[in-house]
Amino acid sequence: MYTHLLNLEQRNILQVALARNLEKKKRAFKKKGLSHFNNPKLKKIFEENEVDFSDKLFEIPFKCYFSFYLYLILKNNVQFLDWTDMPYYFRIAVSQDLNINKLSKQTGVCRNVIRKAFYELVRFKLVELSEDVAPNHKLCKSCLVYNDWYIHCFDSELGHVLYSTEIPFNFYNKER
Repeated sequence: MYTHLLNLEQRNILQVALARNLEKKKRAFKKKGLSHFNNPKLKKIFEENEVDFSDKLFEIPFKCYFSFYLYLILKNNVQFLDWTDMPYYFRIAVSQDLNINKLSKQTGVCRNVIRKAFYELVRFKLVELSEDVAPNHKLCKSCLVYNDWYIHCFDSELGHVLYSTEIPFNFYNKER
């Protein structure tokens, strides 16, 4: 954000400090009892939803243990608009339906935990409830998943994620 005010040496010091902080958050995530490192059920969910994700997700202070895994599940199910005359790099996500009962049966996780994780993702602005598109079934929730590669930081004062772009549901760019 203020990179033009920093000289090269200050920018390097800042990048090293941020990388060290990220590694510290990763180690803390690995030590959690309810993570895919220590729980076979979560490990199975993690392996079934092999998607590339940004390390910035480790910096988000999830209160519900399943929020991280629900985001990966939703990201794995992202569907895109089919452009006929536009190039490949316009991969804009469309709303998808989330059926909590069906997901609970698939994963073996309690519905209340999934519901709590979903609303935490909405509160942190990683997922947006989409009221413009009606869900296919009355038990489903229509939602739009944002691209985690565009996460700039988690702002603890605002209580949600800030993005580095105005269109966070574009899934083409993975690098910044």
